[in-house]
Amino acid sequence: MTKDLYIALIYIIFINAVTLIMFYVDKQEHKRHHHAHGISSHTFLTFAVLGGSIGELLGMLIFHHKRHHKEFKVLLPIILAAQIIIILIVLRMYFSTEVVDNGTLPPA
Repeated sequence: MTKDLYIALIYIIFINAVTLIMFYVDKQEHKRHHHAHGISSHTFLTFAVLGGSIGELLGMLIFHHKRHHKEFKVLLPIILAAQIIIILIVLRMYFSTEVVDNGTLPPA
């Protein structure tokens, strides 16, 4: 694995772990103070856009938190789908740079 892919993988793991922890903290705060204003939906969605969408989905499933909010039910799958498409395009472009200038694959 190249350094660029390694850094990207570490970033994705980190942002998703942070997002999952945020869901846990927000759920605990909501349990303690039922009407408390915890972490805003805008913040959660921002973290999803920044790459934490898997952590957010896991947080919704594990902690049963924010599952009934329309903005999460609608926007989160769209964000995740867009991220998957972007990742596939970037990986395709990244691995297509393996092609030598004359258009042939390098020897194995």
